[in-house]
Amino acid sequence: MTSGAAAPRKRYAAYAGFITTPRYFDDSPQQFLAVAPKGVGVIQRVLSIPDYAYRLDQRAANLDQLEDAATCLAESHAAVIGQAGTNWVHCNGTSPDEISDLSARIGKSCGADFVMAGMAIVEGLNALGARRITVANGYYREDWKAGINRFLEQAGFEILWAGNLVDQGIYADLAEMEAVEVATHWDYPTRDVVQACCRAHESAPDADAVVQTGSGFRVAPYIDAIEGMVGKPVVASDAVLYWAMLKRLDLGIPVRGHGRLLASLA
Repeated sequence: MTSGAAAPRKRYAAYAGFITTPRYFDDSPQQFLAVAPKGVGVIQRVLSIPDYAYRLDQRAANLDQLEDAATCLAESHAAVIGQAGTNWVHCNGTSPDEISDLSARIGKSCGADFVMAGMAIVEGLNALGARRITVANGYYREDWKAGINRFLEQAGFEILWAGNLVDQGIYADLAEMEAVEVATHWDYPTRDVVQACCRAHESAPDADAVVQTGSGFRVAPYIDAIEGMVGKPVVASDAVLYWAMLKRLDLGIPVRGHGRLLASLA
């Protein structure tokens, strides 16, 4: 080495990976970088499922792809891997204990920490000490709602209220939601995201926390404002996954402006 030259070093202080849903422009990696402390690098792997139509049975039939995707990301130096897409945890009737075991097995197999978005919600609620919750199911279909709400109840939480955009009167019916999804590539307008969380709180103001399910809702950029409106912590699919991943990276740096959980990291 030439005298006075800088010592070799890794480009990033920490390396993270995302496994994302087929046929969906999931900008979780980009939003994660907007939340994460400076110096974190990110890589993404989209699952490959031919003719994917967002059905639960398709997710259940391809659950084994998660380990292969995690291995690819770990071999590309990701130290923590987040699986984006909340309802993968319940797609074949699995319980929180079963998902915890699956995540541990995949992590051990690939050599990196592995966390699923649906399980991150459970982890985040436990970290907050929340037991009674109100759930904004967003654009979730009836079987998706039933599955994730069952999963949360199995984890020991009492659901005081739960419903999607139609239940909340924000949209008239599923057809109207589908039209928005086509127009936005499943990236719902900010007004819907904020209204859904606020109305869930209004429907159960005694809840310890507001839970938001579904990655098609981008809550992280607005979560501080929403928490200010409702006066409660908001555990949202995107922000809680980022929190769970950064907690495992253990950088010791708090994240300001993106909700109570992320601010608690240090």
